[in-house]
Amino acid sequence: MLGGAVLPPAGDATPEQEMIRWSILVATSLIALGVGYAMTAPIGSRFEKYRISTERILLVPRLGMMIGIGTILISVLMAPFSNDVYQGVICPCNWTENFHLQYTTMSILVAYAPMKYIIWIGFNTVAFLAMITGLLGFHRWWKNPIFSTPGKRIVLIIWLILTFTLAFSISADLMFSRHFDRTLHIQLGYFFFVSTALGALFGHPLIHWESVARKEKGLQVSEKGVKWSLYAMLTCFFLSLWYLDMYELQIVSTMILENRTEGTLAISEHLLIIAQLTWLGSLSTIFLANQDSEEEE
Repeated sequence: MLGGAVLPPAGDATPEQEMIRWSILVATSLIALGVGYAMTAPIGSRFEKYRISTERILLVPRLGMMIGIGTILISVLMAPFSNDVYQGVICPCNWTENFHLQYTTMSILVAYAPMKYIIWIGFNTVAFLAMITGLLGFHRWWKNPIFSTPGKRIVLIIWLILTFTLAFSISADLMFSRHFDRTLHIQLGYFFFVSTALGALFGHPLIHWESVARKEKGLQVSEKGVKWSLYAMLTCFFLSLWYLDMYELQIVSTMILENRTEGTLAISEHLLIIAQLTWLGSLSTIFLANQDSEEEE
């Protein structure tokens, strides 16, 4: 219990229950990966017939941003009006009465209707779109001569792995939610926050290198998109450190906040997720401005 907040019961699943959900999660993730690869297949590959048109597929990162932020806003706005009961505990969402005790995180809201349906559909969709974004960026940058050096290719591979980790951890956090198995949920949450912070941190250099090279060739570059990526990446990284400190370390946050409450923890989580989604959205702006690169290189 945090700061006197009334939270739903913390779950403790059996190994058999966990195994069933792991099986479902891994199977659906592999299917999503296969579908995502087919949708972003390079021109000339045997999966080209399943490829989505360039103009539409480049909008995927922006769509992921809009769905993710919309999911948070809709869930937060609907929560105060929820009367759903989970195992005898009424939804602890009435922050109009007490923000610090009742404003709560996605992992709490996902236990209650109707927010749990919105969060499940919304964030699983974001996870799929993030996976597509990783494949889209990898196909785009791997064949680009700009990224032919070993160091840049290593950064690209790390970014791809972090993007996949982010997508998987989003779905895993929902599958192993707090009310199902709190311990496992927290462990998977660390993967989410690490991939959130480092994904943008390793992704922005890829954007920077491509933009610099295109400028040198006199090609079009989205200055707005590059700045958007930079500011979102910095915000995402520092908010990740802030959330980690608030949740676990409690070093810097205790100097700024008198008490750590459920409300302050929740708003920090929401801002962090929004920052990551905002960085994701910047990729569409950059990709659309540079969409002639495939034909040029």
